[in-house]
Amino acid sequence: MYSQRIFRPFRRLVVPVFDESLHKNIINFCHLLNEISLTFLGVIIVDPSLSLSAGNTRARKLRKYVYEFVRSHHVEAQVTVSVSYDYGEAINSYLQDHRTDLVIFDWASLPKDQPDLIESIKKIKANVAVIHGNFTKQYPKIGIPLRGGPHAQLSLRLALAMQRSELNAIHLFLPETSAEVVEAPLLGISRILPNLPEVNYQRKASRNPNQDILELSRQSDVTIVGIGEAGVERRESLGKVADQLLKDSGRDVVVVKSQQEIPHQGDDWKNETIGSTAISILVDKWFAENTFHASEFDRLADLVRLKEERGLKISLALPALNEEETVGNVIGTIQKWLVEKHPLLDEIVLMDSNSSDRTREIAQSFGIPVYIHQQVLPQYGAREGKGDALWKSLYVTNGDIIIWIDSDIVNIHPRFVYGVVGPLLLNKNIHFVKGFYQRPLKTGRRVQSTGGGRVTELTARPLLNLFYPELSGVIQPLSGEYGGRRKVLENLTFFTGYGVETGLLIDVFEKYGLSAIAQVDLLERIHHNQSLTALSKMSFVIIQTVLKKLEQRLKQPLFEEINRSMKIVQYESGNYYLEVKEIIEQDRPPMITLPEYRAKFYPDKEAETMR
Repeated sequence: MYSQRIFRPFRRLVVPVFDESLHKNIINFCHLLNEISLTFLGVIIVDPSLSLSAGNTRARKLRKYVYEFVRSHHVEAQVTVSVSYDYGEAINSYLQDHRTDLVIFDWASLPKDQPDLIESIKKIKANVAVIHGNFTKQYPKIGIPLRGGPHAQLSLRLALAMQRSELNAIHLFLPETSAEVVEAPLLGISRILPNLPEVNYQRKASRNPNQDILELSRQSDVTIVGIGEAGVERRESLGKVADQLLKDSGRDVVVVKSQQEIPHQGDDWKNETIGSTAISILVDKWFAENTFHASEFDRLADLVRLKEERGLKISLALPALNEEETVGNVIGTIQKWLVEKHPLLDEIVLMDSNSSDRTREIAQSFGIPVYIHQQVLPQYGAREGKGDALWKSLYVTNGDIIIWIDSDIVNIHPRFVYGVVGPLLLNKNIHFVKGFYQRPLKTGRRVQSTGGGRVTELTARPLLNLFYPELSGVIQPLSGEYGGRRKVLENLTFFTGYGVETGLLIDVFEKYGLSAIAQVDLLERIHHNQSLTALSKMSFVIIQTVLKKLEQRLKQPLFEEINRSMKIVQYESGNYYLEVKEIIEQDRPPMITLPEYRAKFYPDKEAETMR
């Protein structure tokens, strides 16, 4: 059991990328480790005088470069970015949220004019390997010099995990050293090695251990050594022995550093000012790393390939109410590009809210399923509102990923769908994606290039900034173009009206964390603008939604039922009067709680529950 604990394999690998200088040697080295899960972590460093959000453009560029590298080398890998003011913080912040067995750096690709980077590598809270060489030999001869340093166990573990033809370990010590002193720093490794038949183990008393290490390297295809302390005059050093191997051996070299314990946060973190700063940094960091652009995903053939490789099905549900002017063009455009030419979507359905015009007939003419949402799952009652249509779309669709776009988009383009799908296919840790865009505002015959989204800016975003500051970087929380993974959506509460977008966003954040959310720039969206009175009602509903979520968090009521009646100011024939409207935002339970849903999607589990 002891040897298994020491020599457990390396499965989850992370490769930090600092610029467009990746080499195939990284892929070659990773291939020497079996059954791996590989992540390329783009690292963007922002000048401390700027907001972290300033790194977004470089983050998008680096992410695209890495994705192209992965695609061209036919590698299955996750691609993500980390934006920070400091190299070590950028990498460690990712490692805190993602279990990692080994962080791999390519020595040749490290910016040598950045001594702080080398210092940061030494402080990474994970096992680290700095590689140098080509690693082209499929079954290399591996050499490990052991001198009792703190990284000896990791050197041996890594060597045993790699494909190899031969493994030679040499334990070097000074001739006058006593047996007790020789054994102590190896923590019992020297007692295990003789019992590992795959290791050619020898002990050697040496007056010049550095020379013996160089000689071992010359006889090996790959040499693995531990990182050493550097003098104050050479902060960019990995240690005397490592530096010499990197410079002189001419063979493949791996310099390792074992994991260090992440220190506990001190009492200073309780300071409110520091907490506020931390929130700001968190939001800026999220914005830079999780904000995408639709153009990153316009290679539709690549998206289709990713979908097929991951064995996923994707559904598009279109909520609609009296949209005969636009629904046909929306369905026709999406069907042509994302079903016929590029089979990204596996199904398109219309969720109609009992339209009185030709919306349903037009949709049916395209051969897609059409549902009146009030007639779906009738045993749970019929409620008005878009949110109820979205909730019931979980029941009538079959996809692992579900995308929603509004059916009133005048300038419909496939990007409204593939832009939302892209991050979900690219990164398995992203569960929910919101679209955002410029929204022209039409007043009479005049069209302003911006100005739409008035409820977003005057109600939704201020409320999120106040009560959910972690979500303050979401540009358009109320956008109708968004989607997520079924496994997540089926566990969320759906408000039945205009509060659905706000409620889902808060739920995903509270259940799965900020990093599970992404947003994508869909350029521009033209649709029918609503009247000020309609927007006022929408705002009233959104305020109710946020207050309800706060009630759940605080576990106490914040307002009475009477507060749900709204007095709307009306003006007619020179007179003002008040019109009282009962506007109550109701919610639906998570779809996974419905027995009908479980019977359809989890029949085996449902049967077990019934037994």
